[in-house]
Amino acid sequence: MTQISPPVAYEMIRRLIDAAAQYRADMLVTLCPMCQLNLDAYQGDMNKHFKTNYHVPVLYFTQLMGLAFGHDAPELGLGKEFVDAREALAKIGVVVPEEEMEEKRPSRRRKDDPSLPMPRMGSKVDEEADA
Repeated sequence: MTQISPPVAYEMIRRLIDAAAQYRADMLVTLCPMCQLNLDAYQGDMNKHFKTNYHVPVLYFTQLMGLAFGHDAPELGLGKEFVDAREALAKIGVVVPEEEMEEKRPSRRRKDDPSLPMPRMGSKVDEEADA
């Protein structure tokens, strides 16, 4: 919906984020990677649209599964979110190294850009491919 009708998408995102905020959720965890992308990447646009100030981190369930299986936060892409999840992750004893947060975030698209958004995860594979 973010590409077809942003106002409709922002309302859907607002409803989900608002419900999480009302229940004082530390974060949202999705089963769908596109849902994770939309809720995380477009939360700022939704805030601008409705003049709200939500900051609810959104992770993909496999990231939490990876933590449960002993993988490190950077290996799972933690620290690459649009909405910072460090505070919520700290509550469960997960520390995201500062250098993960300092890497450049994906640039924002122009409003008239017709292409779909393509988030960059900034892995070593990406860096090697860019070289």
